[in-house]
Amino acid sequence: MILFENVTKTYPRTTRPALDDVSLEIPRGEFAFVVGTSGSGKSTLMQLVMKEQDATRGRILVAGRELDRLPERKVPALRREIGCVFQDFRLLPNKTVFQNVAYALQVLGSSRARIRQTVPETLELVGLAGMEKRLPHQLSGGEQQRVAIARAFVNRPPVLLADEPTGNLDPDTSLGIVQLLDRINRTGTTVVMATHDTVTVNAMRKRVIRLDRGVLVSDMEAGDYTTGSIPRVRLDDDPGEAPRPLGATPDLADGYDDADPTAYGDGDDLDGDPDALPPIGRDADEPRPRGGIFRRHKAAQTSNR
Repeated sequence: MILFENVTKTYPRTTRPALDDVSLEIPRGEFAFVVGTSGSGKSTLMQLVMKEQDATRGRILVAGRELDRLPERKVPALRREIGCVFQDFRLLPNKTVFQNVAYALQVLGSSRARIRQTVPETLELVGLAGMEKRLPHQLSGGEQQRVAIARAFVNRPPVLLADEPTGNLDPDTSLGIVQLLDRINRTGTTVVMATHDTVTVNAMRKRVIRLDRGVLVSDMEAGDYTTGSIPRVRLDDDPGEAPRPLGATPDLADGYDDADPTAYGDGDDLDGDPDALPPIGRDADEPRPRGGIFRRHKAAQTSNR
């Protein structure tokens, strides 16, 4: 669904690339977090997927289209297959909830009959049934973001990009928004969310792609926000022993650790490991095999990094 092969993006009048030789694959139906500090390249990655920016080097494929060969006249068709959710909601202030969501269908030339049927269904999905006639200023921040998600999803795009969608929300509301995105993901839509929201990322245990100054430093199944940053200490250390220093390698039950650069998974990471966290969402019933050009570290249940 989304493929980056050795992608570098350098902006004019800068010396350090915003993205530096990034290779990753996000299959159809995946839910992936993209994490990292400000300036790590998260927004640039999203803009490249939308073809709002062009890569300096490398190859990008989105929904079967090779973006560096995609003519400008076909960019609108690409963007119709990608829903976008932003931190600042971007609702039309003088239009009702129904009108804000319907607008996304109107620009595509959808019929009135389809709009009358699809908009209420989508509002019910995002938990806003009965709020069709309210204006944005009459809604809470979380409700406004749900309208924005409904607008992005009303056309049932195969890909949904969410760029810091919880940045203006409190922790409880943020978790509800991400759980809503997880519900949308279960319908088959690929969801990619860029975020600083440590608590939500750790709670969801989805795939975590971590960037640092434009470099892809880790890509983990059922990961957490700090994946790949420092070796982690488990709570089951013997209290009589001296605590392990941060630079020491913990003894993990599955034999893999972030500090070991040779520790790569083969797609069956959670099978047979009693200490591994159970997957949630789409992965709860049966782990799906993972392939692609970037192989991911195995994840182990840890705490108190």
